[in-house]
Amino acid sequence: MSNIAGYKDEAYIRGKAPMTKREIRILTISLLGIESGNVVVDIGAGTGGITMEAAYAATPGRVYAVEAKESALALVAQNKEHFKADNVSIIQGKAPEALTEITEPVDRVIIGGSGGNMEGLFIWCKKQIRVGGRVIANFVTLENAAQATTLMNNYFENVELIQVGISRGEGIGGLTMLKAANPIFIITGDVV
Repeated sequence: MSNIAGYKDEAYIRGKAPMTKREIRILTISLLGIESGNVVVDIGAGTGGITMEAAYAATPGRVYAVEAKESALALVAQNKEHFKADNVSIIQGKAPEALTEITEPVDRVIIGGSGGNMEGLFIWCKKQIRVGGRVIANFVTLENAAQATTLMNNYFENVELIQVGISRGEGIGGLTMLKAANPIFIITGDVV
């Protein structure tokens, strides 16, 4: 079972780059089953929210944070320092091309964005993930979730799709109103 930090959203250094909300980060790490010593790749790292959770869960393993946008890379670097995540290596570039820097087999892959080449990402995952490994893909749009599910069924086993809706209580006039966050699609698959 994964060791989960559950860092609060407020703990992160934030900018304009998107950040996966706490509940989704926790669920992602749990569904991946990251173990101590794992090699993990976070594609589309954004602010580094999931990267930092993965780094905590995989210690003393390694986490590769892959991100194409320079402003987001700066945030990942700041959060790496802030959380003292020395086991994180940052790779600048668009996946799957930038993934050539990763030469070792990996145990877990997180896909937070496809950059328009979803199938290329899954082909790379199929080649690089060790037997017994797992891939997870998080999407906010129905179209990307549907495409990912179809493609993952071509490359992985035990593919599952879930849709998660999170609502948080917010005070209003002495009462509590639930404020919904965007629903997220989470798709997992195993390498056997």
